[in-house]
Amino acid sequence: MSILKKSILGVMAITVAGFGVSTTAYADKADEALGIWLRPKFDWHVEFAMCKDNPAKLCGEVISGEGVDKTTGGSVVGVKMLFDMDKNDKSTKWIGKMYDPKGGGTYYGKVKILKDGRVKMSGCIMKVMCKSEKWTRVVGK
Repeated sequence: MSILKKSILGVMAITVAGFGVSTTAYADKADEALGIWLRPKFDWHVEFAMCKDNPAKLCGEVISGEGVDKTTGGSVVGVKMLFDMDKNDKSTKWIGKMYDPKGGGTYYGKVKILKDGRVKMSGCIMKVMCKSEKWTRVVGK
């Protein structure tokens, strides 16, 4: 094999390896959302985990806190807030359905880890009118 071919193959291998590292870094970013988060506005703890019925998707459930689910009239504890969320193309955030127990509505939503370690929760009606909240991770649970 000529020196030129070896050089080209070497550059291609480095480039492919670089893409692999980049893809892994993105995948890890979305996965950082797994765990327990505090919704400060209502003092609820919400656990983000892979869905039991579809482990490729993200789900979230209220695991502690006070309040009433507007739809059922029951406790917010046990209410599913996130369901069937998929990673975006770059695997930097989760996109799917969100339910707000306080208001009783289901929305198009996004979950994104911020540089400061908090998570930004965005819920939208018709993907246009959106509201966001920033939640903090619950440590030691």
